[in-house]
Amino acid sequence: MFIDEWFDSGFYKELPLGYHQSFSFGQFFWTHAYYPHENLELWRPVPDPNEPTRSYAAHFQIQAAGQDAFRRSFPLQAPPLKTNEEFLVLRAKRRPVVLVQPELPLPAVDNRGYRGKIERRRCTVAQIFGLADPDTETAQFSQLFVDRVRKMEFLQFMFLPQRAGLFQVDSLLRLDELQSVFTPHLEPTKFALVDSIAEILRDQMQFLITKKGPNVYTELREMLLGA
Repeated sequence: MFIDEWFDSGFYKELPLGYHQSFSFGQFFWTHAYYPHENLELWRPVPDPNEPTRSYAAHFQIQAAGQDAFRRSFPLQAPPLKTNEEFLVLRAKRRPVVLVQPELPLPAVDNRGYRGKIERRRCTVAQIFGLADPDTETAQFSQLFVDRVRKMEFLQFMFLPQRAGLFQVDSLLRLDELQSVFTPHLEPTKFALVDSIAEILRDQMQFLITKKGPNVYTELREMLLGA
């Protein structure tokens, strides 16, 4: 038996009106998610002989990170860039995510006279990847691997079945692909995990981080792996 067969009544619920203003664990959103870079590349300003101060740049080029990475000789005023900062070359893709940690409200804090910015408006999300190409339905992973995910074998993965209006294909939630997102960049959907699946996911994250159990997740996982 697989997790989607155990919860054959469904993984998702539709949220009531006003869901655009509601942010809670287990909600689904769309956002642009970046690919963590394996090869560090920098978007470096091209020197302009007509701009001797080196404070302004209109043209940039890609460079592999060298010994002076994050130790530039001159800051930029436009676009603003300190000598210990770099523009990184990253790729991103618009994809669905599940909300893990909503933005935490901050009480009034007086930080006048200090440079640090306390309120940053961040949420933590986990990325979701299709198990097949949504256009051609061509499998992106072996069925053996998918079935192992459905058996809950991997602590960092959760299987998410296809749902019209949310996922075109069966998908993979990756807890090793958590990202911090600026809250206004999250585009709400009208879907969230049902309470029983949200409980499983909470316990899965707890077990992944602490290895402490038993809990609802570990008990179901043990049963499915032994079936």
